[in-house]
Amino acid sequence: MKRTLLSTAVIAASILSIGTQVAAQDYPKKGKAINLIVPFAPGGASDILARLIGQKLTEQWETPVIVQNKPGGDMVIALQSVARSEKDGYTIGLTTSSFALNKVVKKDFPLDPITDFSFIGTIGQSPYLLAVGADSKITNFKELEAASRVKNSNFSYASCCFGTYFSAEMIKNATKLDGVHVPYKGSSPALNAILSKEVEYIIDTTTATKPFVTSGKLRPLMVTGRKRSASFPNVPNMTEAGVPGDFEVGVWYGFAFPAGTPADIVKKTNLALNKILAMPDVKAKIESFDIEVMPSTPEQMTARVTSDLQSYISALKTAKLDFGS
Repeated sequence: MKRTLLSTAVIAASILSIGTQVAAQDYPKKGKAINLIVPFAPGGASDILARLIGQKLTEQWETPVIVQNKPGGDMVIALQSVARSEKDGYTIGLTTSSFALNKVVKKDFPLDPITDFSFIGTIGQSPYLLAVGADSKITNFKELEAASRVKNSNFSYASCCFGTYFSAEMIKNATKLDGVHVPYKGSSPALNAILSKEVEYIIDTTTATKPFVTSGKLRPLMVTGRKRSASFPNVPNMTEAGVPGDFEVGVWYGFAFPAGTPADIVKKTNLALNKILAMPDVKAKIESFDIEVMPSTPEQMTARVTSDLQSYISALKTAKLDFGS
């Protein structure tokens, strides 16, 4: 009886494996639309990346890739729809490094960044930029540290989201930097705040801050990576600025299927994505938004999400941050 049950299990596993391989060979079916879900409104870096790569996938696979913007709920609305979709490869979600952070800072976050998704691969990454107003007397990070600790100085900083807030607090915890957090609902109001001198410094994406640095309205003090940014070659990195440790903060972008999507479909999509990222016109376009192209395997992206999650949990405890959620 046991031998019969074992044989049945082996046969069932073989049938499942064959079925998966057949599904991958037939994927994607020409003319069958692939939905590419973006958790942000049109016009931002994530949306632009999705549309650029979606168009190339359409050309490569001769099947329509339709971008759907589903902003709101700190990415929950979009990625919940991805996690609950059919596991057939026809729904892809764009995710960012902030997704794992949401699991840490929001106690009622309904998704698990690890178990609810099958990761396809990363697209690119970008550090944040720490800057002051161009008319500030502060010219480097050490001067910012000192100024922030002057008694009764009412020093404050602007952030646009959990990602930049968390990053600022990690830097504060590792250095003598101080400053009261002032949250804003997006990069535009946060940048307006520092330009109007409501706050003393800001941490935001290089994409958002670069026009203001170029126009002379902001003075960059540091990029939040451990190497200099190609977009700001003259701006010190964290190590050069005097931030101890080996941690980095910033944003990265990637694609994911719902968990349980056949591994062969994941692999096939990863190969297509990396082929697109190697195209000179695609690489140039992505880099024009101050994003470093960063292809990966599905396994590398999974490891990165896992590592990020562990780092965020550790930093949360070390800095004793309370997000009140």
